[in-house]
Amino acid sequence: MPQTEFERLERLHNLAVLDSDAEDFFDALVGAAAEVTGMPISLISLVDRDRQWFKANIGLPGVSETPREYAFCDHVVRAGAAVQVADARLDPRFADNPLVVGDPNIRAYTGVPLTLTDGTHLGSLCVIDREPRALRPDQIRVLSHLAAAASMALEQRADLIHQREVARAEAVRARKLERELDEKQQFLQRTGRVAGVGGWELDLKTKHLQWSEQTCRIHDLPAGFEPTLDEALSFFSPEAQAELGEAMDRAQRMDIPWDLTVPMMTATGRAIWMRAVGGVERENGVAVRLAGAVQDVTERKMATLALEASERRYRKLFQYSLGLICTHDLQGEVLSVNPSAAASLGYDIGDMLGANLKEFMLPERRAQLDRYLQRIQAERIAMGILELVAADGSLRYWRYQNVLDEDADEPYVLGHAQDVTEQRRYENTLIEWSTRDPLTHAMNRRYLAQLEERSKGRAAWGCIVVDLDHFKSINDTYGHARGDEILVAVAQQLRDCSGPNDVVVRMGGDEFLMVIDRADEVSGVLERLRRALATSPWSLSLGAAEAHAEEPVDQVIARADDQLYAHRAVARHAVR
Repeated sequence: MPQTEFERLERLHNLAVLDSDAEDFFDALVGAAAEVTGMPISLISLVDRDRQWFKANIGLPGVSETPREYAFCDHVVRAGAAVQVADARLDPRFADNPLVVGDPNIRAYTGVPLTLTDGTHLGSLCVIDREPRALRPDQIRVLSHLAAAASMALEQRADLIHQREVARAEAVRARKLERELDEKQQFLQRTGRVAGVGGWELDLKTKHLQWSEQTCRIHDLPAGFEPTLDEALSFFSPEAQAELGEAMDRAQRMDIPWDLTVPMMTATGRAIWMRAVGGVERENGVAVRLAGAVQDVTERKMATLALEASERRYRKLFQYSLGLICTHDLQGEVLSVNPSAAASLGYDIGDMLGANLKEFMLPERRAQLDRYLQRIQAERIAMGILELVAADGSLRYWRYQNVLDEDADEPYVLGHAQDVTEQRRYENTLIEWSTRDPLTHAMNRRYLAQLEERSKGRAAWGCIVVDLDHFKSINDTYGHARGDEILVAVAQQLRDCSGPNDVVVRMGGDEFLMVIDRADEVSGVLERLRRALATSPWSLSLGAAEAHAEEPVDQVIARADDQLYAHRAVARHAVR
């Protein structure tokens, strides 16, 4: 399935249209589609997880859905574009489809996608015939217009259902509020208008203070408790009392309401944070009462304090982390970088801010950054190895795992990486040790696996197999130490006669292989070898071959071996 299949299905289900009753508008659309194309079958098909379901259907009576695996319309959804099949029997995608080989014997099919305004493809408006045929471009355009009308109607239908549900919920809530308001005193109505939580009211003439049940509960006091103003303020610290007193005074003088969050201690000694909201009420221009609401916001306040502490910890982590942390925008411009990341490349932080990551990459590697930026926008996460150029010109390797943050006004990438340069060097050294002959420093037989992979799809290459003549006699006569010296010298001679892109491989014992990067250079290497052997104290038997297209490596080497043995047989016969 495409990566957006989950979102597509969620969008389809949110429309609340699957398995709904037939509706005249959609029936009219498929009727118009059948009429304009002259095809006997016309459907509005919505592609669900395992089925295609027909919202409207002309020509397939009694059929409401089919399995998705047989659905022609699934191809329209996946393509996001119109699909036309002139004869399904001739199309390898559908030739053995049960809907083609059996009832309803589909031959001709044309479907255009049902696409919502956000680009989601839900299904298809399609027309079907039991005889092969193709539609004219103008007929397909009409189908596209009808599909657009169906898509718009599906969204409008969903909006209408949502509005009805909201209206129904609002009506239920309104009736509930009416019942509650009818049961409460006028005091609670005024409190509800201000905040709707715990309420209080102070008569400025009599100084009578009244609390709602919720206000009493917040203070850990029984319902109906009526404190004096001084008793109410005594729950707060002197600083908070002064702040609240000034707020109430400003409200009476200048009609300025207040909204404060202050600490307090309840009657049971419980420390909480309270949000106090209030204002003045006037009658005939005269301030007659202060009214307000209170709310226990301890959890919210603690969450805010925790968030502030978390941000401080993050800043410290960013500043002092040994890991490499940076952020960049979707064009690769560095927005922030921590000291460890800058030190890894040998730059000052100021030198990196505002620079593009491409400036720290080799020119031939910069296209990789564009592909990385495209990938992280599409997948929201990316990981891998990034090769960067340090200030001293050396190469550094960062193993990164980055995520796209879209919560900010401008999306940006949060990157975290580790400098794995030394680890990479160590790994390369191990690979080098495992693929090199320790005596001659030529490649060993493990190189043939790399050669097999490299030879796929590349230009013609060649090889020369080499045998050191009479090597056993050398070992027997002069000892293995002298034999080793000759093997080292032979390997160097082969390298000297090779081109810059050629590779010398020690196959084992006194056998070598020269891998020639370009087939047309084999004869030149052979000629240089023959000239070098003219003055060498040893002799070599040689066989050469050029690789054919897609020919396995071992077959190329075998042909070169055959030539070597044939030449050696002729040479030894001549000696006899």
